[in-house]
This record gives sequence, structure tokens and C-alpha cells, in this order.
Amino acid sequence: MKRRMIAWGLAAVIAASGSLSWGEASKAAPDEEESFKLFRASMRMEKREFVKESMNLSEQEAAKFWSIYHQYEAELTKLSDRRMKLIEDYAANFESMSEAKAGQLGKTAFELRRARNSLLESYYKKIAKALSNRIAVRFAQVESVANAAEDVDLGASIPLMPKD
Repeated sequence: MKRRMIAWGLAAVIAASGSLSWGEASKAAPDEEESFKLFRASMRMEKREFVKESMNLSEQEAAKFWSIYHQYEAELTKLSDRRMKLIEDYAANFESMSEAKAGQLGKTAFELRRARNSLLESYYKKIAKALSNRIAVRFAQVESVANAAEDVDLGASIPLMPKD
């Protein structure tokens, strides 16, 4: 399981930075965009396997859990899409970052973080109601580990904001 998490985290870095060159993020070729979409879908499948192994649910629990989790995943994907647009915007403006643009990017980054935490809390409550508090806590733990690994890897792959 640990090996899968490491692989998933490394793949997140590749997915986030692979086809983006800083300063030219919005110029990706259509075939690169399609490859990136396929890669992201593959990563979601890998994450599902990690979640499945980590949750260790009975058949009855799994039936309830996965119907809720798929809804969560769809909403999380929308947030991830917004996050990728933010990264692309950062990359496109990296060479000529203005104070105003830096402020906008920072504000959007915090909004996305709050939205992701709010989404996790919302689905924590849904899972607790449908299954149990213990399973809901496990869900929150698993998602927190996955999100933290992605954040660390992604953060390490993105150059720091230019000073001037």
C-alpha cells in the first residue's frame, strides 16, 4: 500500500508538470492535452485502488461507500481542474509576474484549499450518516494522506514565485 501511495504521489508530480513548461503553459499541443487527460484518468483509477485497499470495507459497506465516493470524486475532479488552471495561469505569467497577478493567484489558491477542505468535510458527514463515524474518519484520513502527498509533490515541482 505504501508503495502505491509513493507511485501515486510521483505520478501527480509528473501529471502536474510534465507537459507544462514555465512561461508557455497555455501553448500545449492538442495531443499533449489528450495524453494528459488520459494520464489523469489513470491516476484517478490508481487512487481508487489505494482508497479501496485502505478502506477495507465489507460488501454491504462498500456498496454504500462507493456510491457516495463517486459523487465526491466528481466534485473533487472539478476542483482539481480549477487547480490545474491556476497552475497553468501561474506558469503563463511566471516570467512577467505583476503584483496584482500574484495577489490574484494567491487568493485563488486559498479559495481552492478552503473548497477542498469543505468538500472533504461535507462528504465526511455524508459517509458518517450512511455508514458510521469510524468509517467516515477512515475516509477523511485516507483522503488527507492522498491530498497531502499530492500537495507536497506538486509544491516541490513548481518553482517559487519570483522575488522581483
